[in-house]
Order: sequence, then structure tokens, then C-alpha cells
Amino acid sequence: MKTRKTLLLALLVAVTCLLPSSFALNLKDRPVLKYGTAWKKEKTAKLVQKAINAGFYHIDTACQPRHYREDLVGVGWRAAANELNLKREDLWLQTKFSGLSAHDPSNVPYDDQSPLEERVRQSLAKSLLNLQTEYIDSWLMHGPENNWDDHFKVWRTMEEAVDEGKVRQIGLSNFYRLEDVVWAYDNARIKPAVIQNRFYKDSGHDVKIRAFCKEKDIEYQS
Repeated sequence: MKTRKTLLLALLVAVTCLLPSSFALNLKDRPVLKYGTAWKKEKTAKLVQKAINAGFYHIDTACQPRHYREDLVGVGWRAAANELNLKREDLWLQTKFSGLSAHDPSNVPYDDQSPLEERVRQSLAKSLLNLQTEYIDSWLMHGPENNWDDHFKVWRTMEEAVDEGKVRQIGLSNFYRLEDVVWAYDNARIKPAVIQNRFYKDSGHDVKIRAFCKEKDIEYQS
């Protein structure tokens, strides 16, 4: 099984390298090949650079120091862009706002005593700094809040960032109950463009959520 997976990955990279250079650029609204950066630690910059060289023009990260080195994602994509003569708009950078419970209490990337809306703004400012960019292509809410009032405090602040041109689209991550996804969608002014979940047996492989995404033209990421 390990050999089979290795061969499939090699084939994917080989096919990607054979694609015309304009392929990822033409799909920059929703790039197909995505590279996740969780748990890469100090190797993050080098691995991001290699991934972009291999054709992965969508880079996924989070403003969550516990599991991501978002700052090194910024270093990595910059290095790849210089090497390949790419512009910022040739790449798709996706990051996330993570609530307090997702962080190591000793390493929170915003003022944990600030009002919730201000934490969201501070997280975005930190992401822009880390990623060395003036805008984020895709910004996700990295899991539900404890109640719907807080959920919409976060979401309205994310909508505000879209209005200001700091973010191109917003979405949800780690939402595994269809009723939560539907409620969040129905009550959003700017609808989620992405649902990103683990694709595994414990969630029933998100059959109903994926059907909802297809119906609403939401990109399902796993």
C-alpha cells in the first residue's frame, strides 16, 4: 500500500510538471492542487518552496502557532516566486482565524483579553504580516465558536475584511454537522465559499455536507 501511494504521488507531480505554465494561473480563482502546511515546523519554508515548484499554487495555512508556521509560509512562497518569476496574484494563499481554545495559552497570536471581533482583526493583521502580502485570497473560520452569537461576531468581522478588500473570500473549517453548515450559510451576508473538513470515517465522509456544497457551489476541501 505504501508503494502504491508513493507511485500515485509521483504520477501526480509528474503530470503537474508537464502542464503548461499557464494552467495554475488560469485556475487561480479556485486552484485544483493544494498544499497543506500543518506540522511542517522549521521545514515549512523549504517545503512550501518545493511544493510551488512542483505545481501546487494553492497554499493552505493558519494563524495558529501550535500547528502551523505561518511566518515560514510567507518566506517559502516569496522564495518560490522569486525563483520562478511569479507575481503575488499567480498564487492562492489561504489561512484561518483560530479561536482561543485552538491555541497554546503561552503562544496566542492576538490579545486574548480583547473583544472577540478585535481578536479576529488582530489575527488577520498577523496573517498579512506573516504571509508578506497585502491581501488574503481565502480566509477560513477554523472551527465553530461556543454559541451562535459568537459565531456571527467572528463571521461579521470576516465579512468586514472582504468589504475592505483585505480578503477575497471567506469560508468554514471543521464544521461537521450539516445543520450548522446550513444555519451558518443561511444567516451569512457573504456566503462561505469553502468548507474544509477532514475527510474520514468518523464524519461519515461528509456525504450530506458535500451534497450541500455542490448544490450551493461551495468548494469542499479535505
